[in-house]
Amino acid sequence: MAILSRRAFLAALPVLAAASSAQASGGGGNGEIYVKLPSIVIEFWDADGLFHTVNMELSAVFAEQTSINKKVSNEISQTLSAMTWEEFSRGNPAATIKAVALDAVRKDPNGAKCLEVLVLRLMMR
Repeated sequence: MAILSRRAFLAALPVLAAASSAQASGGGGNGEIYVKLPSIVIEFWDADGLFHTVNMELSAVFAEQTSINKKVSNEISQTLSAMTWEEFSRGNPAATIKAVALDAVRKDPNGAKCLEVLVLRLMMR
């Protein structure tokens, strides 16, 4: 195993960074494409009369380049808003959000090949 000097290593960094970014963007083979969905804000009232706000940002993962209809986030919002706060917050709310979002994305003709939905940000008050 060859040991590089510090100067040789620093000179090779731009080449390594370019190769890494090409692979991450899908140019290097089995890359994943991340499509960010519009932010969703949902408001709940619980059984005790307390007000709760849930703010989330989601991203859909695809194997190939695609786009998603903006109406998908409206469908996610409507499905989650139909739940009660107790039903929504029971267990793991992030898992509930991911399941509802994945179902809604896959119903869209462009989103049928969605691999996963990631929760980028989840804020509950």
